[in-house]
Amino acid sequence: MNDIVKARTERTKWFLDARFGMFIHWGLYAIPARGEWVRSIERISNEDYESYFEEFNPTRYNPREWAKLAKEAGMQYAVLTAKHHDGFCLFDSALTDYKATNTPAGRDLVREFLDAFRAEGLKVGLYYSLLDWHHPDYPHYGDQNHPMRDDPAYGNEHRDFNRYLEYMHGQVRELLTGYGHLDIMWFDFSYGEMAGEKWRATKLIQMVRELQPWIIVDNRLEAGGESYGSIITDSPTFYSGDFASPEQMIPPEGMTDVHGDPIPWESCMTLNDHWGY
Repeated sequence: MNDIVKARTERTKWFLDARFGMFIHWGLYAIPARGEWVRSIERISNEDYESYFEEFNPTRYNPREWAKLAKEAGMQYAVLTAKHHDGFCLFDSALTDYKATNTPAGRDLVREFLDAFRAEGLKVGLYYSLLDWHHPDYPHYGDQNHPMRDDPAYGNEHRDFNRYLEYMHGQVRELLTGYGHLDIMWFDFSYGEMAGEKWRATKLIQMVRELQPWIIVDNRLEAGGESYGSIITDSPTFYSGDFASPEQMIPPEGMTDVHGDPIPWESCMTLNDHWGY
């Protein structure tokens, strides 16, 4: 067993014992209520999506109630979307104005979530999208998923992806330094050439491990929901993750490496994107 697998095995002991958790998948896209990919599928521009930002005021957001229900159901941990692909932040990031505290909500919804679930004794994690369709330096035209991918008016000539990476790494640092002890960091997701070191993955995970060495991380710095990356191989990368994350399916035989030995995994099953708005 190599050092990466040894460290992964130690970090995930609690996770393998916990087994049952809640993933709260929620953001601006709850208002149109057509799924978190609505901007991409319907080719919605930042300008047309802005109305949801101006309207965002989730009066039924009640993480204390959710935490109590999760505990009663036997859940051991919960994860919330701090930022999804649309770039909207549920936390009070100092690096952007595109956040819940600047909407009619006027609240740091991530902090409220973390406080509520910790109060019930549950472990907590945050989801953070590597993609960002709102940021001006994220690739637009020609990208596989960006809402403006087919519109040449949104060319990439003056976009600086390195500047976006500084922003993205900076926000991860904010979450790891400003919100207390986190148990899970759930990155999402890699595709095509947008994988691994395209995200400066080694540097990112070095920061994660320096700031919160106990935290467990998923495998999506080099994989998507239908692939696994090097976590299943004999030579996992430094950023291969602590657990695999197949999406919308539960492998009946569990997940194994190339030798048939089990590896930590978690399946995400989406229920209702506008629940709690």
